[in-house]
Amino acid sequence: MKILVVGGSSRDEESRSNVVVDCVSKLFPENASTWKIAQKPLPLAKHEWHKNPALSNDDNVIGFAKEIEESDIVVFVSPIYNGSYTAHLKNALDCMDGSALFGKTIVLVSVGSDSTAILPALHLQDVARTMGGFVYPRFTVVNKNQIDIEKRSIDQDISERLEEIIRSAIKFSKEGDK
Repeated sequence: MKILVVGGSSRDEESRSNVVVDCVSKLFPENASTWKIAQKPLPLAKHEWHKNPALSNDDNVIGFAKEIEESDIVVFVSPIYNGSYTAHLKNALDCMDGSALFGKTIVLVSVGSDSTAILPALHLQDVARTMGGFVYPRFTVVNKNQIDIEKRSIDQDISERLEEIIRSAIKFSKEGDK
């Protein structure tokens, strides 16, 4: 069961959400790969790519499409930017085939500093469903106080919650394959 953990931040390693991406990936080292948009940015989406990302001739667009295609579970981790998930993540999804998430189980993780941090996960639900994904009904909001940038770690209770949710999503995906 392959897991793709997508970091939606436009910031590089100093990003709290990228710390969360790394921590999620470490929970499943044998199954998880990561795609951090800040490290592998995608160009501004063009309409024709929405039907076939390979038409872009851009290595990052093609690579991202391949990572999604080969994954069973996609974990989107986004900080809150202006009340929603990042434009960079939206653009990355707009570069993909409109049904790129079809048959995938989607796990959503939001990162922020207050109660509005839930908004990226809420808004991403609609996009993931529209692209054919099954949005796992439990998601996680990680408060900035639960992240230690210097140690590149998250609080144990959040780590355990993320692991339990993703394990449940894996079980759900396997049952759906029967």
